Amino acid sequence: MRLFDEIERNDYGPSNYTEPIFTFLNRSARVEIYKIRDELEKWYSHYPAAEQAELCIRFRSNIRQQHQSAFFELFLHELLLRLGYEITIHPSLLGVARTPDFLVKSSDGEQFYIEATLATNESSSEAAAHARVNAVYDVLNRVIKSPNFFLWMNIKGTPETPPPAKKIASFLNVRLAELDPDEIIKLHESGKTDTIPKWHFEHDGWDIEFEPIPKKPEARNKPGVRPLGGQSFGLRMSDQRTPIRDAITGKAGRYGELDLPYIIAVNVLEIVDEIDIMEALFGKEQFTVTFPQNDLVEPINTEMSRLPDGAWTGIKGPRNTRVSAVLLVTELSEWNIPRVGLRLYHNPWATKKLYQTALYQLPQGIVQENHMEKVNGEATHLLFDLSTLWPNSAG
Repeated sequence: MRLFDEIERNDYGPSNYTEPIFTFLNRSARVEIYKIRDELEKWYSHYPAAEQAELCIRFRSNIRQQHQSAFFELFLHELLLRLGYEITIHPSLLGVARTPDFLVKSSDGEQFYIEATLATNESSSEAAAHARVNAVYDVLNRVIKSPNFFLWMNIKGTPETPPPAKKIASFLNVRLAELDPDEIIKLHESGKTDTIPKWHFEHDGWDIEFEPIPKKPEARNKPGVRPLGGQSFGLRMSDQRTPIRDAITGKAGRYGELDLPYIIAVNVLEIVDEIDIMEALFGKEQFTVTFPQNDLVEPINTEMSRLPDGAWTGIKGPRNTRVSAVLLVTELSEWNIPRVGLRLYHNPWATKKLYQTALYQLPQGIVQENHMEKVNGEATHLLFDLSTLWPNSAG
């Protein structure tokens, strides 16, 4: 059994906005995609034969999160193998109908469970809105005829209902045909950018502004070039701590009291920083300012503390103590395997500690004297024996 079809491929085009990840990986004839397929097929051959069919179905799914979930499990399985572990898929638990993803055993007999999950801040309604937007982009790329210009898009909001994509494309075709790219270049060079035409379109909560960007003379009139060139979304509030916290708490008590240490591996689907991670684990940062009695001008003390709303901290103190550690994986995609972020954060209040094990080859996060000590580990590209530039280079 294979993950990908054994077919002749001659499509070198880019992925469409609405195209499922697997569909693009399966059809593309690009050299870098061949490398990705070959690497994942090797991983898949290491996966237990009895479990391959179920993983393959989810990996081939058109539903993005199902595919990402299957890919993440395949990634974790390969990582654990490379660390020297023996792995049992979906081990049975006494008195519990549910089964964790992996039971992991080292050569010296140490064992622990690992459960994989995704963290995303995109709600189902937001996902639906983005799907509507992506469908519009695909139509625009097919219908707009723009041999001389790319289109830059400044975007606000998302549409509540499907926008009239063909109507937008027809309007843009008329306007683009009226423009001379060399005249627009002159306006840029003379600093008169405020006179360059821009076209607004609004639809049910979606505000989009199109700006024509002239192509260089040598790039004009080339077939197969998409007209949509780039996007700007302006300033947006982003909460990355909540999806991570909720992903952990959603899995923390899933299997009751376990007989072995329990690790939750979280695939963070958005860009995240260390502050987000610490707030997800230990609570949101807050500052407490103390003033003298009857004097609200000069504070006598200012200190930082945390709200009791983390995955490991609550109003009554430490919580989710069944979780021994959290393995955070960031910026994971099929294109980014050797550059993915990995760090194992140990729960200081865990009832079952994860002691020295092959997982300590990974970068660690260990609480020492009330602060998180970050310990370096093996680089991801070395763990997977890949070039740091893979799949765009040899190796």
